[in-house]
Amino acid sequence: MAVLRYWGFEPRCIMNADELRETILQTAQNKSLESCMSEEKWDILRRAMMNDMPFQPPYTLKFLTDESPCAEDMNWHEAYVYEGLFNGAFAVEWVKIRPCTQKVRGKLIAPENIDAGKELEWILKKYSIPYEEENGVYCIYGYR
Repeated sequence: MAVLRYWGFEPRCIMNADELRETILQTAQNKSLESCMSEEKWDILRRAMMNDMPFQPPYTLKFLTDESPCAEDMNWHEAYVYEGLFNGAFAVEWVKIRPCTQKVRGKLIAPENIDAGKELEWILKKYSIPYEEENGVYCIYGYR
């Protein structure tokens, strides 16, 4: 049985993957939430953000056991790292994706705004990933 440990700082707790899953399931049950996404769908989404988008869009992620969301990030390679476990997608409560970026064109020229909302919607529909959109931010729930 492998023990999961953080790299570079002290862990809050040391659990194996099965104990971590059980904690997440218990937390979801206590909050009366049901799973909306499989780990496979989360992986499809992560890979699509890295490979099918014109750029890797920034996202904010909230894990089920956390009080507040993580800071906005753009690294989709490690999107679901949870409690030292690389694929902690089973613990994702929601992810909010903002498919916009700015391209710098020089000091005297205003940056170009790039909106990849249509590309993101196409990906979400292609893989049948349920989402909600509000003001250009796309929310995908893991638990509801």
